Amino acid sequence: MIEYYILQSKTKKFLISDYNLDATLSSGQSFRWEKIGKDWEGVIGQQWIKLRSDHQYIIAETAIPQHNWEWLKKYLQLDFNLNQAIESFPDDKPIKNALNATPGLRLLRQDYWETLAAFILSATKQIVQIQQMVSLLSKRYGKQIVANGGSPVFAFPTIQAIADCTEKELRACKLGFRAPNLLAAARDILNNKINWQQIPLMDTTEARKELIKLSGVGQKIADC
Repeated sequence: MIEYYILQSKTKKFLISDYNLDATLSSGQSFRWEKIGKDWEGVIGQQWIKLRSDHQYIIAETAIPQHNWEWLKKYLQLDFNLNQAIESFPDDKPIKNALNATPGLRLLRQDYWETLAAFILSATKQIVQIQQMVSLLSKRYGKQIVANGGSPVFAFPTIQAIADCTEKELRACKLGFRAPNLLAAARDILNNKINWQQIPLMDTTEARKELIKLSGVGQKIADC
């Protein structure tokens, strides 16, 4: 009998071009990243991960050996052709100024529940405050995951976990007036108020129309 072994590793190096990791992870798209020295430590789904960039490579380290790194390539959009996208932009001064100010900035392909929840929490808050709320929610209602040393690390709470909370419990995570909105959104999704599972397959207009049916979600949050 022939046995096949899949090579697993906790580290992976990705060749990059026009990718500014620092600008991308600090841009306010995601609220699970912390800069520690030259490294970024964060959580993607159920994975703790450490990232570092030397402008030629992104070096990734996980706590659990991986045999397939496609989830990280998808999250970071490493296969996305940035130059091709830029060529499709309008040739005007505001766009040129934005590109010059943020070279190599990429959009992250995040879990859409975590993204929606985080931006419901973002109303009238700065990035550091949103990070604090997301961290508290994760510690109290998320699943603990394996990490390399340091403090315990937690995944973001599921829709069900948030829906099972009381408003008082969510307010205890410093959510304030955002607590009832997050709670109602989670319960609306579970009660099929919107076509949640199809959101990633919709175009922008369709997805926006669905999302703004949720409590606490206006056009700005839906666009995020």
